[in-house]
Amino acid sequence: MPEMEEEEEEEEEEAKVMSDFLPYEVVVEILVRLPVKAVARCRRVCKKWCSVISSNSFIATHINRSLSTGLDNSESSSLRLFQSIKTRIFDLVICRQFEHISLRSDDESFGNNNNFIELKSCPLFCGDPCYGHSDIVGFCKGVVCRAFDHHFHSYYYVLWNPSIHRALRLPQPNIARGIPDYEVKNSHGFGYDPSSNDFKVIRLVYLVRHYNEAQPLVEIYTLNSGCWRAIDPPPQSYIVKKNCLSTFVNGASHWLAHTPPDAAAGTTFRNVILAFDMGKEVFHEIEVPTCFVRESHLNITVGVRDGLICLVPHNHKQSEKQHFSVWVMKDYGIGESWSKLFDIDISLTLLTVVAFRKNGEVLIYIITEEDGELLSYEPNTQQVTHLGFHRSSYDWDRWETHYGAGAFFMEAYSESLVLLNVPDAVSERKEERTRP
Repeated sequence: MPEMEEEEEEEEEEAKVMSDFLPYEVVVEILVRLPVKAVARCRRVCKKWCSVISSNSFIATHINRSLSTGLDNSESSSLRLFQSIKTRIFDLVICRQFEHISLRSDDESFGNNNNFIELKSCPLFCGDPCYGHSDIVGFCKGVVCRAFDHHFHSYYYVLWNPSIHRALRLPQPNIARGIPDYEVKNSHGFGYDPSSNDFKVIRLVYLVRHYNEAQPLVEIYTLNSGCWRAIDPPPQSYIVKKNCLSTFVNGASHWLAHTPPDAAAGTTFRNVILAFDMGKEVFHEIEVPTCFVRESHLNITVGVRDGLICLVPHNHKQSEKQHFSVWVMKDYGIGESWSKLFDIDISLTLLTVVAFRKNGEVLIYIITEEDGELLSYEPNTQQVTHLGFHRSSYDWDRWETHYGAGAFFMEAYSESLVLLNVPDAVSERKEERTRP
């Protein structure tokens, strides 16, 4: 650590010398080419540099340049943001989540517990079991969006940039968490709109009464405005699958949904992908493969593989042998372009597909009588590799995990300066100093 601090001090001194002799335009051109951590340190050189680096225009230029030159590295790099969650039950009512978030290389060293970078938890996350639980909504351009459910009392979101150690709690959504006589079901998505250089959180709120789900109320938060506002719902009634994680690809968030059967309205059950365009702020429908349109007994997961939207359908009937397959849409939005890649054929009890790896293998979450385990599955040889990640299995937890996000999350890691200039964002270092 002392050697690293000395190197940083030397870099700052060199930067100060450079600021005295180079034209302003040249300095900006150099700064915009630097990695995130180096740029953040350069704010300490002088007030002028701090002002430039903290400006919206510089942060936007840095993101755009990262995207165009590959500095972002989210596609080419093997570095992955990895989260594992362990649940401990204290009694029949209260449980607590213990999360571990790290950066790991997506290669043969992935499961090596001596070769990873441990990240500090989000400074605005409270692990107290009385505060309910949290879910990762998505990860985009260096920013993690998380949703926090305080049981029946409140529901809020946090944006977290682990590369610059800053987090922002979003204002309370306009649609209340607790509405008398209604069960509130939330579906949400997170993404980036390059046309407006804006990060957005989309929230679909279903008010359920007497087992009937009406068309959702929809609201959106934009980082540029700093507030929530209502927008038009989908053009027709769609019910998003319970606990469905959204997938952001091609500038849109995607969920697995279905049309509700309604004899009076003349509609029948139909599986679809519901998409929300972050730029145009409109919903549209994407077809699923024809063979899955009417299959109400299937559990279908939406994901991304090699930059293409994909589906992982599987049956979840207790009486049937589980069968998983992987499909990709080769031409975005064209239903006829769906193509089946492979089946996942193992004798173990597979709960969910967590992620697709750079080497073509699939991260899968399975359960045994003793616990749950994360494995890497090779589709060509059908071989599995034990990675050393386990989670205690309880009957209630198996049911939840079967239909939910599961105990693990992995996404290609990238860095950005987003939240650097947001006044209300909290710094991890500042948070540590203010603790009693």
